Amino acid sequence: MKYLYALLSFLIVGLGQIVKGDMEKGIKFILLFYFALPALIYLSLTVSGGLFLVVSGIGIIFGIIFWIYNIIDAYSFRLYGE
Repeated sequence: MKYLYALLSFLIVGLGQIVKGDMEKGIKFILLFYFALPALIYLSLTVSGGLFLVVSGIGIIFGIIFWIYNIIDAYSFRLYGE
């Protein structure tokens, strides 16, 4: 089952956590990855172009690291509450 959780998290960030029973963490991951990170990048675009480039670079690096962490967390088979 842990391979399924990792695959689901590979496809959609947070889905593996939700399926394995850690609903709160999965929803937090989804909100962070799909809403907060793009909103931060968009807000930096409205401030200035130079800031946008810096925040975009940091955002892409953070997004990749967070995505990999999400897959590893879903793969580590610890059910919620254990």
